[in-house]
Amino acid sequence: MNVYAIVTVVVTFTALSGWINARFLKLPGGIGVMLLGLFVSGGLMFANLFNWLDDSHAIQLVKSLHFDKLLIGGQGKESVGEGMILGLLLFATALRIEPSAMARRFGVITWLSTMGVILTALMTALMLAGLMTLTGTPFTFTHLLLFGAILAPTDAVAVISMLKRTSAPARVREVIAGESLFNDGISIVLVLFLIAYLVPGSGDLPYANWWLGFIAETGGAIVLGIVMGLMARFLIRSIRQGSVIVLITVSAILLIGMIAPSIPVSTPVCAVVAGLVLGRSSVLSQGKGDGGLVIGFWGLVESSLTAMLFLVIGLELLTVSFEVETLMWSLAVIPILLIARYISLFIPWLVAWLLGRTRMSLDEVGLMTWCGLRGGVSIAMAIALPFTIVTKESNEPFRTSVLVATIVIVISTILFQGLTLERVARVVQRRADRRAAANAAAKAAANS
Repeated sequence: MNVYAIVTVVVTFTALSGWINARFLKLPGGIGVMLLGLFVSGGLMFANLFNWLDDSHAIQLVKSLHFDKLLIGGQGKESVGEGMILGLLLFATALRIEPSAMARRFGVITWLSTMGVILTALMTALMLAGLMTLTGTPFTFTHLLLFGAILAPTDAVAVISMLKRTSAPARVREVIAGESLFNDGISIVLVLFLIAYLVPGSGDLPYANWWLGFIAETGGAIVLGIVMGLMARFLIRSIRQGSVIVLITVSAILLIGMIAPSIPVSTPVCAVVAGLVLGRSSVLSQGKGDGGLVIGFWGLVESSLTAMLFLVIGLELLTVSFEVETLMWSLAVIPILLIARYISLFIPWLVAWLLGRTRMSLDEVGLMTWCGLRGGVSIAMAIALPFTIVTKESNEPFRTSVLVATIVIVISTILFQGLTLERVARVVQRRADRRAAANAAAKAAANS
């Protein structure tokens, strides 16, 4: 099947799924489309089990999408254009985020998107190692650390689309939006260099030391993103023609997709930085007239690509074979991830609280923990694992079990946490309102 046919099938299926969801299910857009994708995947697997229908063509279609290259890509000139789906999504999201909000929460966002990712990966690996030790299951700690790094990032596409429907406090939305925008790119770089550490020469990385490469890739991406964003801002500063502004923004992100892999630096991080810089333009920040047309265009791009991404997540179920033991381990990892994320959030909150630098409550820390939805980036990183990394006990590719576990965890967190996020946000807001009312009453009584 050629590229045109694949794109046609995916877009058509996404459109039909979106219509069914909007007409009948009335669930949040991404979740509804993903559920329909899961329903189709499960139906095809069930039909194939009883020899009613051959699902090999559907499996081939899903594999031909090259999900890992769509989202994270590779390095070098041969990888130009890979990872552009994630780049487009992050660019579109960053373009519409108020930069002043990011500046207000710069410290905690920087922590969560860097040290928070590393700490979450490390805590996940440690707790999983402890659980495997108790059950007598052999393991290699560096493999668990790689698994933790794959699951560490919150998915910007999933969590931001869910937060739009909630009554979460503004400061929580600002922190989660900023964190999720940057930690995808940081975690991708971390996973790539962990793979290079485990399998020397597997990634043809241009750096002698993986930690030096980590710094160079992220730092270089920030610089390139700033340069591309400033160049685009300079071009649109003196014009007001919406169609031309749209073309300039599109060309900026496409140039990033061409230049970033060749340097090489992280395409997702570069896309986020360019979007934030460009979003500060007076033409776009006002959101009126032709600037509103540009913002509306990128909003449409974001919502359309998000629906297709969630659909593919549901269809990825076709590409794996489940075993009861792997399924049970996958479900056991979900509470471990929540605990690890809570710890990574609690540490900066505690420091800021002790210094009197935050008004955020412990309830809001819990809400941010619940916002830790995993998404397509984690699946793409699992798919990109080399087959040369093998498990200690069975000498089989580590990728096999990781991919199954990642798909189960991503689907579970999006469905379970995503569908309950609005309710949790309402509970947190009500508790905050009651505390504010009680404090106001106490203050009034003291002054009377």
